[in-house]
Amino acid sequence: MEISVISRTDNSLEIVFKNADFSLLKIIQTNLIDDKRVKNISVKRGHILTKEVYLFILTDGSDPKQVLKDGIEKAKDMTKSLKEEIENALSRP
Repeated sequence: MEISVISRTDNSLEIVFKNADFSLLKIIQTNLIDDKRVKNISVKRGHILTKEVYLFILTDGSDPKQVLKDGIEKAKDMTKSLKEEIENALSRP
């Protein structure tokens, strides 16, 4: 996966992910939708042949880099919890 910053301001960040899975970024988006610091967040696919996924985040003035890091951490916790629940369900007779 290759990651490039397209644009960055004090309250916004746009990143393109090459050869990334769209669903991964949707998980991050889902974890940031209810964050009070986030005014807008979107994830969109580029052209199907380029395998690019774009993420845009607009904040209330908070550092978008930190907000994104927090969203990634929440996504990480969510997937860890999901993994544990699946393992518990599969270990039952």
